[in-house]
Amino acid sequence: MLRADLNPQRLTLGQTLPDSSQTYSEADLVAYGAATWDWHRLHYDLAYAKSKQLPGPLVDGQMFGAVFAREAMNWAGPKAFIQTMGLKMKSMAFAGDHMVAKGVISAINETHGVYVIELQQQLLCGERLVAQASTSIRLEAP
Repeated sequence: MLRADLNPQRLTLGQTLPDSSQTYSEADLVAYGAATWDWHRLHYDLAYAKSKQLPGPLVDGQMFGAVFAREAMNWAGPKAFIQTMGLKMKSMAFAGDHMVAKGVISAINETHGVYVIELQQQLLCGERLVAQASTSIRLEAP
């Protein structure tokens, strides 16, 4: 079932998006690699990752952007559009890491009934910042 459309007229600066969390398994990393045709061994091969002195398969950085986009669209609803996203990777994440996505409204701009909502998003593994994004969502007033 699709989420109902968000009414941009009811949004406020500083309003938070619902937190979302997931533990990323090796199977998740393989599935993402298949979807993006990224078959680098660092993303699925435990022995190879360990040979590079890493604790396990590395989460592909592009996956962070996909998480931010999914969370923004789940929050905003099916009639919203992502206009822009600026992604910064801050630290590595590995298979088995439990990460929490957070977001907050940092700006609301309206022109002729079209709203652009600016979000500041973070992906955390415990207290460690893994990635952050500035995401612009376009919504029309109902």
